[in-house]
Amino acid sequence: KFPDENEYEKFLNLHSGSFNAFTSSEHTNYYFDVAPDHLSGAIDRFSPFFISPLFTESATDREVNAVNSEHEKNIPNDYWRINQIEKALADSKHDFSKFGTGNKDTLDILPKEKGVSVRESLLEFHSTWYSSNIMS
Repeated sequence: KFPDENEYEKFLNLHSGSFNAFTSSEHTNYYFDVAPDHLSGAIDRFSPFFISPLFTESATDREVNAVNSEHEKNIPNDYWRINQIEKALADSKHDFSKFGTGNKDTLDILPKEKGVSVRESLLEFHSTWYSSNIMS
């Protein structure tokens, strides 16, 4: 319905809105605001992210770079350092002990070395796990 990957952002900007997202250890939060008269149009542009995401190669590359930038920003942060210590002390067989964010190495370099397409993996993950009957 909206083949331009920037349609959502353009719409929100045009109608006094903004958006962002964050991922915690257990869930991801997406949020936006927009002028009340344009809420319906914003939702109309927001919902395809979950129903039929574009997952273009260029958007995937930009997101990998955004994740890497956020990771680099967090390295000197004491909260993140304490969290990493907690992970290191956790049972190594438990998922909590794993690297929790991602960076250029884990999301680009290592997958390419193993012949893995990050974009194809994202599409497969979406197809398998993004379904309302398994989300809570």
